[in-house]
Amino acid sequence: MRVLILACFAFSLFSCNSSSKKKDPNRVMDDTARMDNPVAPTPPIVPIVPEKITVADIPSGINVKGKVLEVWRWNDNLGENILITSYVTPYADKGKNEYGEEGQTAELHAFQYARKEGDYLPIWVLNDSEKSCPFDITCDFIKGSTTITDLDKDGIAETKVQYSVACRSDVSPATMKLIMCENGITYALRGSMWLKYSPEVKFMVTEKDVNLESTPKLKDEMEELLRTFGRYENEKEFADAPSQFLPFARSEWLKYVKEKIGE
Repeated sequence: MRVLILACFAFSLFSCNSSSKKKDPNRVMDDTARMDNPVAPTPPIVPIVPEKITVADIPSGINVKGKVLEVWRWNDNLGENILITSYVTPYADKGKNEYGEEGQTAELHAFQYARKEGDYLPIWVLNDSEKSCPFDITCDFIKGSTTITDLDKDGIAETKVQYSVACRSDVSPATMKLIMCENGITYALRGSMWLKYSPEVKFMVTEKDVNLESTPKLKDEMEELLRTFGRYENEKEFADAPSQFLPFARSEWLKYVKEKIGE
């Protein structure tokens, strides 16, 4: 009986050792599936090097409205890109503004195209204007503010333009708009520029209080108006943007928010 028990015990050990050397059938299937469906390699990130080019370099298939101001070209994971900004000088407009007044209209346009299979297809288009202005009209891209970046390092460039619009007969700041776009998705900041309306006034706006939503409203009507100078309305359009976008946009806002009349 004792010999039989020892024999059974030895057989049990042999069985365990043998089974431990066998491959797990599920593991075999996983390995086979991995060979049949290899993980796709991540496409390399194309270094983005914007190049300022001339009107003569604009491809023949791209039509531009107005006078061309800037033309930029670069390559990214979308292919070859072209960014163009243009301006339509003030012209007599038969329409009327919100106050029923007639005047002049000026227009601003921006176009981004990407080359696909030989054709340049629009990625995004910006059209804005100051309409039917009976007073002094402002409608300008802010000099030097256009940027082409890859802040989130995804191989697709973000384009950013800033411009001012106003119709005024007094000393008040223009409206400024910052429009940032990546692959057709736009993000914007909108508010008032800052104007030195008095010799003793100093520019006090900082990144901590540039967002009007983060600062309390003032009861005095004039003080409340002055609080808006140099600040944008809110940051809502950046809520779903990559984390790098808003700090950059905020910094660029402050960089160009001081209005320089006559320059």
